Amino acid sequence: MYATFKLLQRDAKVTGRSWEWQDMVEGHSIQLTNNADQSRAFAFVGMHEHRLYILEGTVPKGYPEPGLFQQFLGWVDKDGNGIRYQGIIYSNASHGLGVYPVPPRATRPATPPR
Repeated sequence: MYATFKLLQRDAKVTGRSWEWQDMVEGHSIQLTNNADQSRAFAFVGMHEHRLYILEGTVPKGYPEPGLFQQFLGWVDKDGNGIRYQGIIYSNASHGLGVYPVPPRATRPATPPR
């Protein structure tokens, strides 16, 4: 919440704010328009396994919205294998703190180096 709060304190107009999830991990989605130069910023703030993730993309006035980079966020385990929760959205506040069991997840093998 604090990271989201700090984004909202910028000298910018909030044009979007919502609860969101990226690859089945919950967080906050924020859209801002900079008051000085009219640039647009899209951000996602989330926590996974007690780690804070802040993704932000900014484009100049008149450019396409910077949301595409967020659509390809994925999570990996300690061995680099891709994970995706199945059927239930992961919440660090409940699953990460042990209030509820971690949702079942599929594991995808790590991609070999090129």
